[in-house]
This record gives sequence, C-alpha cells and structure tokens, in this order.
Amino acid sequence: MLILRPEEVEGLLSMAEAVDAVEKAFADWGRYPEINLTRRRLHFGDARLNSMPAALPSREKIGLRIQSEILAVSGGVQTYPLRSPLVDFLFDSRNAVPVAMILSSTHRGLTKEGVPLRTSDLMTAAISAVGTKWMSRADAAELLLLGVGKQARNHLIAAASIRRLKRVAVFSPTREHREGFAEEMAAGLHLDVVPVSEVKDAIQHADIVLAATNTNVPVFSGDWLRAGTHVTSIVGSNVGMVQAGVIAQKRRELDDETLARAAAIGIASRELAIQDQQGDIYDQVQAGQLSWDAIIELREIVSGRKQGRHSAADITVFKNNGGQGIAELAIADLILTRAREKKLGIEITWGEGY
Repeated sequence: MLILRPEEVEGLLSMAEAVDAVEKAFADWGRYPEINLTRRRLHFGDARLNSMPAALPSREKIGLRIQSEILAVSGGVQTYPLRSPLVDFLFDSRNAVPVAMILSSTHRGLTKEGVPLRTSDLMTAAISAVGTKWMSRADAAELLLLGVGKQARNHLIAAASIRRLKRVAVFSPTREHREGFAEEMAAGLHLDVVPVSEVKDAIQHADIVLAATNTNVPVFSGDWLRAGTHVTSIVGSNVGMVQAGVIAQKRRELDDETLARAAAIGIASRELAIQDQQGDIYDQVQAGQLSWDAIIELREIVSGRKQGRHSAADITVFKNNGGQGIAELAIADLILTRAREKKLGIEITWGEGY
C-alpha cells in the first residue's frame, strides 16, 4: 500500500485530467448503477463527517473518501474554520488488498497549469464541468460567473478546460472582491475576465451561467435567462444541517422560475437530493412543480441513455448537488498512477493474510 502525504499530492494533476477522469467514471456509473453509494454526512454539534464509498470497474478499484470538518454560518454564509485533510482509501477490487491511502492538503498548491488550486477541490469542479460540457451548447463562449470564492475559482478553471471561452463576466456584491478576482484569474488563465456590478445586465450576454456561491437564497431571477442559456449550480443543501441547528433554512441558489423554464434539468444524484431533502429540486418536486421523472442524472447523459439538450434554443440546468464517491475515486486512482510514476510516497508491504 502506498501512503501519499499532502505535499506529494499537490500539482500531480491538471484540472483537465481530473475532468476527463470524472467523465469516464460517470460513464462507468451509467453502466453499473450499483457502484456508487450516496454521500453520507454525520452531524454532531458544529462537527461533520463526510463519507463517500464507490467502485471503479474500469480501474479495478473500490474505495472510500472521508473527511471531517467544523462548520460555521454567519449572515447566511457557510464557512469551514477547520478541516481535516481529505483522505482516500483505495483497495484492489480483485483481491481486497489495500493499495493506497492518499491525503490531500487543505492548502492551495499549483495545478500542472500553474494555477493555484487544492487537489482536494478537484472533484466538485470536475463534476460541474462534465455536466456543463454535456448540457451547454458546444459553441458557448460567454460565461457569467456568480461568486468569487474558492469554488468560483475552481469552477472557472474547470469551465475553461471544456469550452473555448472568449469572455468571462464575474459578479460579487463586493466591488473589491470581484475586481481582485477578475485580475487574478485573467492573468492566471489568459482569459478576458471582467468584473460586473449588475447580474441582470450581464446575464443577457451569457451562454453559460455558473453559480458557485455560498448562499442560502436564489442568486438571480429565472425571468432574466435568454433562450439557449445553460445554468450550472453547485449549492447542495442538507436537511441534517437544519436539524442540527447549524443553519435556519435549507440552502439554494436557483429560483423556481429557472427550474420551470428549463427544457432539461440534470443532476449529479437524484438519490442524494431525496436523502438530504435539498432546497433546489427536491422542494419543487414535493410542491408538485417538478417530477422526478423529468430530472436526468448525469450518469444517464454521459452513458448515452438520455439527452441533456435537444436544441440550441433550450434553457438547460445542471445541478451539481453534491460530491460523488465515483468521481473522487477516479481522481484518487489517477493521482496514485502519477505518484507511482514519480516514485512518491511511503510503501507498506502486506504479508500473507494481511
């Protein structure tokens, strides 16, 4: 078994490599529905334990991602004052032998492109990128990014890996934040990134609207969307946080009108939306505004069973409603491959019978 420390993991993968690995993993999941279990979150006071088990048939691996974190909420914004390293455990699915324990840092390193990014943050942005790739128009070139935090940065890097972006408009309610973010990302990605002060005006030019915020209320009106626009949203509410008293109400980024106007709605996991009773999609189904039959899982789209877009005029929505073990396992296994190529880590030999 190879043990990889955080400093050995940073910079081993590019975002584009992570997106490609996750896309293949969702195709695997489309063929084998049983290989991914829904993410579970255990709450105790301000502490939370996340776990995500999965199998990866194409790589003959089975494993688990686990992480502990401390939550804090102020003014409706969720933050994480303390987080453990993200830990991936990988086993050989042919003989049950442990093959790796990978610890990913909670501090930003550099990707292979030279952009600051934590390896532990690859999964969420990669899932969003796969959903955006399969549901947005192939010629989409104008992106509106809502948010300037960690996930916004990760998601812009991921979006740039799957579309030839000509212009990125970025919004934050704080002028200094959006201007600083735009300057940093324009230099790092060699893109035209411009700060904007009004979402309503900017959305009229967007082919893709990417909401990567920490909000608990909708961030734009669905009435503003023009024909052909794709929307990707990442906030995944968790009723357990409400029950634990961490937050007063479930989080959401999308309003009812956005979902009502969508010709196709994709989601990372229907089961997770139901389990966590998430504010986006679950509540609308419960209210009779949507049907689960109309919600398409990303694995169904990537495996070719269903379409994510029928025409260039469609308004489409992809809800990345939470991390998936299958995606994390694909990234972890690729990290393991790169680490072995570079002879990194500490090797532990298991005896007969372990």
